Amino acid sequence: MISIFAKPAFLNTNPHNEFISKEKSYKGHGHLQRVSSIIRGNQIAERIGAKLNPQKGYENDVCIYVKPHVKKGDLFVFEGKRSYLDIIDGHNLGQLAVKNPHVGVIVCSEADYKTMSGIIPNKIVLIPQHHCNFENQKRTRTGIKTVGVIGTQSAFPYLPMGIEQELNKRGIKLIEFSSFFDRKDIIDFYLSIDVQIVWRPYRKLLSNPLKIVNAASFGIPTIAFDELAFSEVKGSYLPVCSLDEFMGHLDDLRNDLSLYKHYASEAVKIAEKYHIDTIAKLYENL
Repeated sequence: MISIFAKPAFLNTNPHNEFISKEKSYKGHGHLQRVSSIIRGNQIAERIGAKLNPQKGYENDVCIYVKPHVKKGDLFVFEGKRSYLDIIDGHNLGQLAVKNPHVGVIVCSEADYKTMSGIIPNKIVLIPQHHCNFENQKRTRTGIKTVGVIGTQSAFPYLPMGIEQELNKRGIKLIEFSSFFDRKDIIDFYLSIDVQIVWRPYRKLLSNPLKIVNAASFGIPTIAFDELAFSEVKGSYLPVCSLDEFMGHLDDLRNDLSLYKHYASEAVKIAEKYHIDTIAKLYENL
């Protein structure tokens, strides 16, 4: 049996209260925090029939701790027959892993596997994050009328300067989306866009290609400021380093329908291995 421990998601405006649903908790402001708890906690637990945050009866289980909030100097005890620390992007949790070499560490990208292998002595298991598109829905429109970016409001200023003006010249709308509270919100966003932009011009020690995989599952190409973690989904996105490169690739996709279809088709193929049913088997093998 597997038990998963994940601090519940919450709104940044009310961090002391668990987020239940947007109908019951959302008051018109704030954004969702600890989305990883929903993806790696709630959704996986439901899919594999695992216990989620049990209070007792887990001592003989395989116990997975999803990005626990541990401050420096805090005492954290791993319980259960076998324990795993699901580190996600919490590079600071490497210290916790080093202090507990008997605990396995779960990482969610090939790049993170290489990074953590050089830092910690623990056994490391690669379990990618699954995409949001459980039902395998697909984009059906032709033409490019929208470019979308998903994240928190604080991330949008990192988009390249002048991108909105360049898109406007081409009659393309830029959609900045941060008001997501459940999986349906994210699905609706992807069904509304034609190309995704991922632009993170700063280095993170741990990162993964989840946004690219999410878009890929709908047959939506991504144009991304390139980073090492994206290499595992090569073929489902177009890597760039500047606004000029971005607009050049976007124009190519707009002007050549066969090119768009090629990237859409390759994206769907690559996304298959990130479906929740495929990822669930990796948990069951722990």
